[in-house]
Amino acid sequence: MQDRTINNALLAMRRDLIRTGGEGLEHVEALLLLRGVRLPKAFVPDGPIAKNGQMKKMVLDALRDGGKTRRELVDHIAALRPDVSPECAYWRTDAALSALRAKGLVSHEGRVWALQFKV
Repeated sequence: MQDRTINNALLAMRRDLIRTGGEGLEHVEALLLLRGVRLPKAFVPDGPIAKNGQMKKMVLDALRDGGKTRRELVDHIAALRPDVSPECAYWRTDAALSALRAKGLVSHEGRVWALQFKV
């Protein structure tokens, strides 16, 4: 087995232990340090902002009043979900807009997003 395979397995185990709060994190980190691997900062996601198309629905509801910029949409979503970080709300809004544009439900001209059809 290659060293990088072992290192990647230990890093994945460390990431999972941090996210789930499991036991043995200090042992995994000790093994990584002994192997000379730099410990990266672990990213812990905020969790799901919405499920089952709720994010797309929130974006469509925000666009019913007229066209909005991406920043206005993100602010609208952040107001609805204060438990989610602004950065996470931005990327989730961006993903929802991309999916809605692929379906032909929204379009944008310049910086303004608008409904393609009355939904």
